[in-house]
Amino acid sequence: MNKLSTRFLAGFLLATSILAPLPTARCAEDSPAVNEVKLLTIGNSFANDSISFLPQMAEAGGKKLLIFGANLGGHSLEQHAGYLKAFEADPSDPKGRAYKEKKDPRTGEKRDFSLREALESAPWDFVTIQQVSTKSFKPETFEPFAGTLVDYIHKYAPAAKILVLQTWSYRQDHPLLAQEKLTQQTMFEGLRSAYGELARRYGLQILPVGEAMQAARALPQWTFTYPDPNFDFANPKPGTLPVETGSLNRGWYWKKNVATGKDEFLLDAKHCNLTGKYLAAAVLYDFLFSNVVGNPFVPSEIKPEDAAALRKIAHEAVAANAVASKPAVPAP
Repeated sequence: MNKLSTRFLAGFLLATSILAPLPTARCAEDSPAVNEVKLLTIGNSFANDSISFLPQMAEAGGKKLLIFGANLGGHSLEQHAGYLKAFEADPSDPKGRAYKEKKDPRTGEKRDFSLREALESAPWDFVTIQQVSTKSFKPETFEPFAGTLVDYIHKYAPAAKILVLQTWSYRQDHPLLAQEKLTQQTMFEGLRSAYGELARRYGLQILPVGEAMQAARALPQWTFTYPDPNFDFANPKPGTLPVETGSLNRGWYWKKNVATGKDEFLLDAKHCNLTGKYLAAAVLYDFLFSNVVGNPFVPSEIKPEDAAALRKIAHEAVAANAVASKPAVPAP
């Protein structure tokens, strides 16, 4: 095992040693390669980020993949649970069919789905759940809504394995960190603990995307420093952007305000940029299919050597999570 592997595994095990054991997780090295996966995600834009490059990776790896994204921007476990309750109370209530213009896996036609209809639309292998990022580090916000979703998935997609999609902490310059008196690291520790509790409560496995993001941020090429000393943030010149080397998040951008017609200088320090999306998809590929290290898909915007490093980080995150998740051996 090389130095990166040793540091990652040792750090992960040390950080998770205070947590109770989770159910045994899939480890690509211990499981036969899977060639076909049907995946349904129940989440928000973070789930969209995580699956963004997954189809291309699957194709490049010679895998078959069906994805249904029951994802709604900014949505929490509570909101998803509310939609299923609305549908069960009155199937004709439009509120219950919150997943708009989704392609039906059976017909290929686009229509509005309820969560029940989505779960029944294909023999899903995996269904993911996640909390909205603003509450991801607050375990008290998970219930009873996570339990409602878990029970519903078991009822209407009984053959599917439920996975916890572990989200990631915000970039250091996101205003929420100061508002919540957090650092990037403490937000990460909070969400890791909250998702770990969720997984243990229901015997679920974790997709360690947040772990991979944090591991990448510890390396020089993805260590983000801010602010750019040569950029005028108070009076930015329209169309110009600060240097944001090392960021895994979208960062600063310009967008026209529809109401005023003026270009606005905005910050997105939570969603993934292209590099972050690639890393997240690599985690999902490694868990769902097999070792992602040799996957040949590389977006043209990413250097091949960087893509290889990201795939390695993703593989090590999945492997380390599997080791840390093995149940303790009962004392004789």
